[in-house]
Amino acid sequence: NDMVSDPNCSAADIGKVISKDTGLTMRLLKIVNSPFYGFPSSIETIPMAITVMGIRQLRDLTFATCVISKYRDIPSDILNPDSFWSHSIATATAAQIIAKKVNLSNSERLFTCGILHDIGLLIMALAAPATTRQVLELSRDSNKPYHDLQINVFGFSQSDLGATLIRKWHLPDSFIEPIQLQQTNKIAMHSPMETAILKIANVIANTQQDTAIIGDNQIIHPGTLELLDLNQDALNDINTEMQTKLQTMLSVLYPKKAA
Repeated sequence: NDMVSDPNCSAADIGKVISKDTGLTMRLLKIVNSPFYGFPSSIETIPMAITVMGIRQLRDLTFATCVISKYRDIPSDILNPDSFWSHSIATATAAQIIAKKVNLSNSERLFTCGILHDIGLLIMALAAPATTRQVLELSRDSNKPYHDLQINVFGFSQSDLGATLIRKWHLPDSFIEPIQLQQTNKIAMHSPMETAILKIANVIANTQQDTAIIGDNQIIHPGTLELLDLNQDALNDINTEMQTKLQTMLSVLYPKKAA
């Protein structure tokens, strides 16, 4: 983050820092060379990736891959790590597909936003495991959305916590409203397109048996599709493309599930 904000730091300088972590370097190069991005020629170095994608986009992607790597082993008695990360990657994949479809600028950032959209739930599970387990079990037993139950128990939802973390981590402001408003029908004041994209992507991910999260939102609120000028046929196409590309992203970011 410091280097990205420093105008005196070049792509080569940032590349040297990232390249110190061989595992991270390999994951990033696999992602940017995957069919998901579809760059016309092979990208062989981090500085080259920065030139093609931009410093901030690669910073965001670096952050997302580090989060998955660090929190790969979520306590399975609270959250199923395979389901959690498969859902997050499916949401990210769908979000970027939608962003490209509606010609949103810098569509790659929606992938990172999708990866991190449930980060609040992950932190709840790590910081307050017993209470988080209680809320999730109550959601399953009562068939009530766990976001509403979280507010009753914690005083805030995982979306509120996730948005707070995005601010603390100095990630793009355009991530804040999509993550905070993803389970509501509130109108985004600053990032309406991004918020609508994440809401739809989350629902699409929940339509797949392997990537659905029980108790999560499965309804697209009225007006969301209209904002992006999408219809049901477009959603079907997005869903099909997401299923086609998902295995590629799982193989890079979460190979355990892809296997």
